[in-house]
Amino acid sequence: MLRSALAIMAVLAPAMTHAADGMPQLTGNWRSMACELRPQAGPDGVQSWYLKRDITFTGDRIDAHFVTYADPTCATPLVELKFGGDVSILGPSDVAPGAMEVDLVVNDYLRITPRLDGFAGFLNSAESGTCGSEWAVGVEQDIYQTGCSVMGVAAGEPTREFETLLVNAGMLYFGARPVDGMPLNAAEKRPTTLQMPLARVSGGPVRMVGGDDITNPGTVELVLFQQKADADPDAVAKMLHGYTSEMNKFGTLLYRTIAHDGQGGWTCVNYWTNLDAMKQLNADAQTWPSLEIFPQLVDMSTFQIINYTINTPPANQ
Repeated sequence: MLRSALAIMAVLAPAMTHAADGMPQLTGNWRSMACELRPQAGPDGVQSWYLKRDITFTGDRIDAHFVTYADPTCATPLVELKFGGDVSILGPSDVAPGAMEVDLVVNDYLRITPRLDGFAGFLNSAESGTCGSEWAVGVEQDIYQTGCSVMGVAAGEPTREFETLLVNAGMLYFGARPVDGMPLNAAEKRPTTLQMPLARVSGGPVRMVGGDDITNPGTVELVLFQQKADADPDAVAKMLHGYTSEMNKFGTLLYRTIAHDGQGGWTCVNYWTNLDAMKQLNADAQTWPSLEIFPQLVDMSTFQIINYTINTPPANQ
């Protein structure tokens, strides 16, 4: 279960040539604009996790604070992760103009604070002496030196993330996470697309990111369903990515994350400029010829759509 959390931690690890020289625009504090979906691989298959990120880059190091939640509105915290380490800039990436290949290495601290009894119990399920001391809700422990067997953390062993980063217009983009929830733990796994960005809240060249900025999502839409028993997951993924291409033509879908749990369950999180834009596109989509395949692959009795309005990100506080 918390090998998943390690993968979450991986979303933000540090790198290897001087960041201060190779990518000085990284410097500053960056935060999530909304609740984010993270597919995470675990012993029970791929799970949909939700989180908010708060990351600070200073010189050649990263210090990050993730809070993982049980629900898509980020109302019920499960666990907090804090970690720090080194940042190395390797050179330009082909993913987007200005993007860089970056290695993020957690080699300083990895602090865990369970926020629910169930998560504390999960940590306490480790064999004695293999995951810190007795865990309790609200009590932080640093497992970098002690290790934690149930989280897949070896004592004193650095964790490297092979990342792609882009800073543009007051936003920091990390690479998109794999749909199968696996960590970016090898060079060949370095992302080739970008995910929903973090907003700069302090440091560096700051540009206001407010509620009327088109890069700031105003509405989050969650789409959940089970595929039919005889449906091919690759066909479902192809269908969903095809819809993404159609949706992107209108300029109101800002970011989209898709996760498959490996057992037929799918979650899509769409970040829209505003509620009206979401409603308009969903109405237009009913006329798309490509929509005809949807009920052939999807168990419509499980289909759900949930949406909520998000707050303006804490820019320039």
